[in-house]
Amino acid sequence: MNLNRLSLPSLIACVLVIALIGIAWSVWSRDGGPGLPHPVTLGSQVQRTGVTPQDEQAPESPDQRTGVTPQDEQDVRPPSRADLPPSEASGSTVRVQKIGDNEFRYLVNSEAQVFIGMGYNPIYRYLSNEERAANYDRDFRILCQAGVNHITGWDADKGYEQDKFDELTLDYAHRYGIGVVMPFFLPFDGDYYDEAFRRDLLDQAAAKVARFRDHPALRMWGVGNEVFLDGLPPEMAPAFGDFYLEVADLIHGLDPNHPVIYREGEDIFVPIIVTFMQRRPPEREWLLYAMNVYTAEIERILDTWTDYGFDRPLFVSEFGAEEYWPGGRAIGYLDMWRMIRSHPEYVMGGAPYVWTTEGPEPVDQKWGLMDGESVPVDDTFSRLRADWLEEEGARRSCPAT
Repeated sequence: MNLNRLSLPSLIACVLVIALIGIAWSVWSRDGGPGLPHPVTLGSQVQRTGVTPQDEQAPESPDQRTGVTPQDEQDVRPPSRADLPPSEASGSTVRVQKIGDNEFRYLVNSEAQVFIGMGYNPIYRYLSNEERAANYDRDFRILCQAGVNHITGWDADKGYEQDKFDELTLDYAHRYGIGVVMPFFLPFDGDYYDEAFRRDLLDQAAAKVARFRDHPALRMWGVGNEVFLDGLPPEMAPAFGDFYLEVADLIHGLDPNHPVIYREGEDIFVPIIVTFMQRRPPEREWLLYAMNVYTAEIERILDTWTDYGFDRPLFVSEFGAEEYWPGGRAIGYLDMWRMIRSHPEYVMGGAPYVWTTEGPEPVDQKWGLMDGESVPVDDTFSRLRADWLEEEGARRSCPAT
C-alpha cells in the first residue's frame, strides 16, 4: 500500500528487483524498446518543510462531527442537478489538455479543475443498500463541504475486505459533485505471458467499462495500483508492460471520454513505466500516471518531475504524513498538500490517504483521518479542508440532507 512499510531489507530487495527488471527490459528492448531513460532513486526519511509560524496556530474550530463551520452551513444549498439519477443525467467527459511545455489542465466537462481527492476505504459492502446509502450520504456531504471533488479507492476484486464501487457509490458521489476514479485490479502475481489469464482480465475490463462508462460521476479508470511495488517478478515486467497497453487501449476504445491512469509507489519505477508506455505508438495522451508517496521524496519528485521527459502531468493518488514529524501529522499532511500545489502547471492535485481508520488493511488504523463513524480523529482533515476551500471552485453547493 505504501513505501513507509518497507524495512531496510525490503528496500534492499526492492533495489535488486529494479536491477533485475532493468536487465529483463534491456533484453526485451532490443526489438524496439527504448531502454531505461532515467536513473532510479529510492525514497528517504521525511523532513517537514514549508510551514510558517502562522501555520502552527490552531485551525478554525469546526464541528467535530463534520468539520463544517456555521458559516459553511449557511452556504449549503440544494444542487441544480446533482439529485438526478444517472439515467436522467448525461455522462461526463474528462481529459488532460496540454497548453504549453510541461503545462497542462485537467478538464471535467470542459471546465478546469484542481484534483482534490480522498482515498476512500470504508467497508460498507456487507451492509444493506439502505445502510450503505446513509453512510455515503454522510461521508460525501462531509467531503463536498470540504471541497473534495474526487475519491479514489479499491474495489472488491482486490481481495482483503475491500469495499465495492458500484452504482450506489457513484450515484451518491454524483449527488455531491464528487468524481470517482474507478478501480480495476491487476494482480502482481499473475502470469501476464498466459493468454487465457490475459483474456480473462480483458473480458473483466470490458464488462466493467460497459457497466459504468456512461455514469456522470466517472472521472478516470484507475487500472492497476502498485503492481511493481507489490512484487511483480522482474521477468514478468515486459509481459506486464505489453498487457497494460493492451488493456488500456481496450478501455479507451470502449470509452474515449475518460482517461486511464496507473498508480505506483513514488517515482521508483517511473523509468520502467515510461519505457512501456512509450514503447508502442500512438502517443496515448489519455494514458496518465499517479504517484503514491509517504516520504520527503515528494518534494524532490515534484520539483524534478519534468526531467523524466514523460510529457505527462502528475497526479498524487496517495500521500500521508507521520505523527512523529516536526509539528505532528496534521502539519505534515498540510505541507505535502502545499508542495503538490506549488507546481500547478504540471501537478494536477492529490488525494490524502486515507478516509477511515476502519479500513481493510491494518495500516489504515495509522493513516485514517476519520473513525468508523466518520468523526475526525485529529485536526488533519480540518487543516486540509481550510486549504482546499481556498481553491477556485472548491466551495460549491452541497445537499444539506
